[in-house]
Amino acid sequence: MNLFPDLPEEPSPRLKWMQERNIHTLKTKDNQWVAYKSETQHSFRHENEIDAVVGLAKKLKIKLWQE
Repeated sequence: MNLFPDLPEEPSPRLKWMQERNIHTLKTKDNQWVAYKSETQHSFRHENEIDAVVGLAKKLKIKLWQE
């Protein structure tokens, strides 16, 4: 149920940041999260989705959404 149907849905700052950088996440069969950058071989695994995204950003030396 949408309480405010007239308001456009705005993605969170993190999701917006991920979309702009082509970063995606997926959950594996062993309940790990993988964050990866599209069209590259770069990825980072963690048991927590946010930590996987942060780990990938640090690996790629990209500023985080709150920086």
